[in-house]
Amino acid sequence: MELGKGFLIFLTIVNFLCIPVFGAQRPPVWEDFCPKGLENAEYKEIQWFWPEGTKSTQAIYNYWAKRREEFKAGLAECDDIEGGVNYSCYETLKERQLFVNEQYNKDIKQKQITNQIWLDDHDKGSKPIMINIFMK
Repeated sequence: MELGKGFLIFLTIVNFLCIPVFGAQRPPVWEDFCPKGLENAEYKEIQWFWPEGTKSTQAIYNYWAKRREEFKAGLAECDDIEGGVNYSCYETLKERQLFVNEQYNKDIKQKQITNQIWLDDHDKGSKPIMINIFMK
């Protein structure tokens, strides 16, 4: 009875110790880094005659399509590494994707702030002035 209990404890400890090591070897997946709905974004050349809303939407699709291709290329490089050390390559790829996402989000926020400042400044100079044209 004692041997069975000890063996169960041993397996539990080994399981907890191995999860971080083997979990790190799992290749990252694109869906972990890409916004929902843009996982399969298609790159298309933006046409000059498209409406501005369509152009800006396609620019977002193009950005994520290009990022996906870069991710796949990095993943393929990691997969080609032999000798069981590709897990560090996966970690580097994951860290890079997280960093690029952070920079992307900062850029989006900065553009929003810049646009809001422009709108605020533009609104100040374009307020209508009421003039009484019916003088007595």
